[in-house]
Amino acid sequence: MRVLLINPPYRSQIIRRYVCSYNAPNFLFPPLELMYLSAQAKLVDGCEVLLLDCIAEKLGPEEARARAKAFDPEVVLSIMAIEFFDNDVEFLGALKRALPQALVGCFGHLPSNYAEVTMAATGTDYVLVGEPDLAFGALLKRRADGGEVVGTGVAVLDVNGFTGAEYQRNPSLDELPYADQSAIDHSRYGEPFFGRPYTTFLSSRGCPFPCAYCVRTYGRKFVMAPAEHVVGEVSAAVERFGIKYFRFMDDTFTASRRRVLEICEGLKDLGVPIQWSCLVRPNTIDGEVAAALKSAGCTRVYVGIESGSQKVIDFLKRGYRLEQVMDNLRQVRDSGLEMVGWFIVGSPVETREDFEMSLKLARELKLEFIAVSTLVPYPNTELYELEQQNIDFSLLPYVCQFRDQSGTEREAEFYRRYYLRPGYVVRKFNSLARHPGETLKASKDFLRYAVASRRDPNRKDLL
Repeated sequence: MRVLLINPPYRSQIIRRYVCSYNAPNFLFPPLELMYLSAQAKLVDGCEVLLLDCIAEKLGPEEARARAKAFDPEVVLSIMAIEFFDNDVEFLGALKRALPQALVGCFGHLPSNYAEVTMAATGTDYVLVGEPDLAFGALLKRRADGGEVVGTGVAVLDVNGFTGAEYQRNPSLDELPYADQSAIDHSRYGEPFFGRPYTTFLSSRGCPFPCAYCVRTYGRKFVMAPAEHVVGEVSAAVERFGIKYFRFMDDTFTASRRRVLEICEGLKDLGVPIQWSCLVRPNTIDGEVAAALKSAGCTRVYVGIESGSQKVIDFLKRGYRLEQVMDNLRQVRDSGLEMVGWFIVGSPVETREDFEMSLKLARELKLEFIAVSTLVPYPNTELYELEQQNIDFSLLPYVCQFRDQSGTEREAEFYRRYYLRPGYVVRKFNSLARHPGETLKASKDFLRYAVASRRDPNRKDLL
């Protein structure tokens, strides 16, 4: 049985993840969710699997369909984006028409929550509702045995109408096979100022923290793989594929202090030079944890600071006081790790004064880089439920935004006022000069963004 896993094409470089989707001109992550599904498919006897990453291979829609037809799959599964849902609906509809005999399905945050509408719009055969791993493996086994498509975690729309499915959760990560690293070309992926071959890992799913705006595709239940499982997966990729550069994609890699220290001890024992990054919260990292990360090869942490205003922090339900975490952030700053600060602008309660406080905080911390995004009230989040009367939402065409768009221009302003300072350029000159190619490309992309965003601050495809 031939199984095609596909990351659909798009007109620019984007990243689709189960929990989010975004433009990414300067970095590209492997489609990790599809790699886990490839591993599931290979557990089924007789499955031949092709993972077609149209973003990494820079394929257009016609090329992608031609590659799919040449493979002649019996089962197709596609990941679908949030921000680029319209594009993916159009592509999947055309793909199903090109492969009328194949069983074509999809998964993602929006399909899981709007399965019937998604299938009706695309003409596809099934949606994996919730975490797709075990549901997909079971579907393939039923298919191999000539059984029904519908089953646990599988919604269908056929001549008998819509058959829904309950949202599925995987019991534990160490019961799943490692992500199938053999399914991708690691030289196609990377993040700024890292080398290659590059990949990503996921050591936990879900998030125990109370943030109101997060898409909780994996739920609030925090499921962690044991440290030995995590180190084993990294070790296997290092040994087989020569991986030296990677990122942990966990929402909060440092959520469990004991486990992260155990993982760092295990990574130090690999005996090969590695360079990696991870995502943290200000209240889950301090000098001790930063030192452990650094000793294990971590060189960069992405910290979800979000705002320099306690009022905005409280609105977002981040769950900490800024004065309580400032010392943590200074300790990270002093540890020698690169610190990238994430900020959110444009929340309904944010004033000009709040915005200026965020910019001031970023400058005080002397962040290596910043990542700024405008707050989006995604469906099936607490924020969406709280602010629903102030939100414009449509699935097709996809629209999801606050009706008051007066704060949208602050994203580009934050970038301009942080990066276009003589002090920042002087401070970063030596490190940027060591990577002239990436620096030149990033500078061009940033200048294009800075100019275009002044003309139209509402565009979603600028960065």
